[in-house]
Amino acid sequence: MTCGRSRKETAPEHGGGVVSRQCSCHYCRSLPAGPSTPSMSGLRVYSTSVTGSREIKSQQSEVTRILDGKRIQYQLVDISQDNALRDEMRALAGNPKATPPQIVNGDQYCGDYELFVEAVEQNTLQEFLKLA
Repeated sequence: MTCGRSRKETAPEHGGGVVSRQCSCHYCRSLPAGPSTPSMSGLRVYSTSVTGSREIKSQQSEVTRILDGKRIQYQLVDISQDNALRDEMRALAGNPKATPPQIVNGDQYCGDYELFVEAVEQNTLQEFLKLA
């Protein structure tokens, strides 16, 4: 099991192609290895690594910090890597102008940052994330 976070990087062993690698944070390294290919099932947090918005950066950090603190597994999906991921996020959110962070469990849309924070404050995070 891992926290589900992955990153894309160039892999010389694959002819210099881009591959996804699982998170290598201290917590994840202490756990047994999970599946090598992240699936699109389970909890996903759509985010972006490329933004000039401090608000979006701050919101993304808070969502991942809370999930990590509660040891809730999730996959971080970086929409800046592929426009199809951005379109997927917006389709799941039902909003053509949705911005990260957006949270999805399987094919069920959970909500955005504001709804996430509200669930944390009301102690209903498990229900919000559709884990209960």
